[in-house]
Amino acid sequence: MFKTNLGRAQATTAKGTAVVFTDDKARLLEESAQLDELNNGAIANALKLGRFQGSMKEMELVHGEFEGPTKQVLAVGLGKFKTLGRREWFLLGISLGKKLDQIGTREASVMLGDLNGKTSTPEAAIALIEGVHMGMYRFDRFKTEQKPHQQAKFRTLNILTLQRYIGDLRDQVELAEATLESVDMTREMVNLPPNIANPLYMVERAEELKELGIKVTVLDEKQLEKLGMNLMLAVGRASKVPPRLIVMEYNGAAKSDPKHAVIGKGVMFDTGGYNLKPSRAINTMKCDMGGAAVTMGLMKSLAKRGSKVNVVGVCGCVMNMIDGDGFLPDDVITGYKGLTVEIGNTDAEGRLVLADAIAYTIDKYKPKQVIDLATLTGAVMVAIGGQYAGMFSTNEATAKGLDAAGKETGERLWRLPIDDAYAAKTDIADLNNDGSPYGGASTAAVFLKKFADKTPWTHLDIAGVTFNEKIPSAVPVPGASGFGVRLLTEYFEKHAK
Repeated sequence: MFKTNLGRAQATTAKGTAVVFTDDKARLLEESAQLDELNNGAIANALKLGRFQGSMKEMELVHGEFEGPTKQVLAVGLGKFKTLGRREWFLLGISLGKKLDQIGTREASVMLGDLNGKTSTPEAAIALIEGVHMGMYRFDRFKTEQKPHQQAKFRTLNILTLQRYIGDLRDQVELAEATLESVDMTREMVNLPPNIANPLYMVERAEELKELGIKVTVLDEKQLEKLGMNLMLAVGRASKVPPRLIVMEYNGAAKSDPKHAVIGKGVMFDTGGYNLKPSRAINTMKCDMGGAAVTMGLMKSLAKRGSKVNVVGVCGCVMNMIDGDGFLPDDVITGYKGLTVEIGNTDAEGRLVLADAIAYTIDKYKPKQVIDLATLTGAVMVAIGGQYAGMFSTNEATAKGLDAAGKETGERLWRLPIDDAYAAKTDIADLNNDGSPYGGASTAAVFLKKFADKTPWTHLDIAGVTFNEKIPSAVPVPGASGFGVRLLTEYFEKHAK
């Protein structure tokens, strides 16, 4: 991570690449104009010579000899800046981070004064820092032939603002960095190939969280068998790497306060089983453990921030492979809850893993509510694309709180139906795990609802927002997005009551 410094917005302190903002008429904002005045109008004159119009996210690099420590200037258009919300500042930060990485600068100074608009200056600053960090992130650990000029160079981000904001911003920056470090962990886990990131690797990463005061319990295949978690075991049966159920307990509130449960699907690689995925669909299935990665990242974020909440995070980690012992279509399996499931599709495995994990967590920990995250269905991508995650909920307060947190962080949710009419049909068992070409995201959610029973429950289908490849994304970054860590951190700190 780069270092973030805070300082007064003075033209003479803009080190490295000075980032200046303009309105929709390409006019420099007040603090940015000070730097222009120091340089006898050179910045404004340079912008007039080109096509720069000041549109939102429009950027123009200005070279020259500048007064003070400024080496070059990057002009950034804000459009109608007074209307920008936190999400827009976050997305702007992603674009800015990518640009700063592209030009290879080591240090940048952002001139950010009073905005007098929809978003306060401190809120805009934090959202911008978050976005820059997300845009700067690289997953290049396997690139062994990078030349020095191709490597990441950025080291320092200076936010130059008004003195009255600096005190409050210091604490906010520290908290934001704690969450961003956790998002990085989530993105790394999702980006890693399955020959490294398997259930045992996830155990190793969970064990690291003990240093933050998180209690970690790991159930191996023998313990899962003894408990009767046969749905999860069936999915992982054909893999040489055995399944693991990872439980992480963070208690940041009083013992008398309620415990919330967050459960993540951790299918470390999904071949589809005997309902084998076609070649084009099997690529990137390393990301099918995104729910577990977000859950683990959330636990780290809450602990590092000292959030005043009690949360148990559960990751069901398996690999859905093929061999002579693999589970089959038409199998009937009895899960932890005692419900029988007819296997309609071995490629609808995530709901089986979650079913046992949800039922076990409710039985063992008696949470006030359950929130699960899963890259569960392609159907949710067909329904709403990649700008939103699908949300299914039996609890209005949770749904409203998550929706608000999504809008605040830019990780937005779209609520979808969980009517029992969507359930897959079976004549021989209690349930069928099969999907549907029509309303398939709801079919999966209705299946999971049976295992939550009377406990307030919310399901987030993050299939369209976890890994960026084919569709426009809510978090426009390459590879894993980390979608969910910022969302749930915001939710638990501000909306979970």
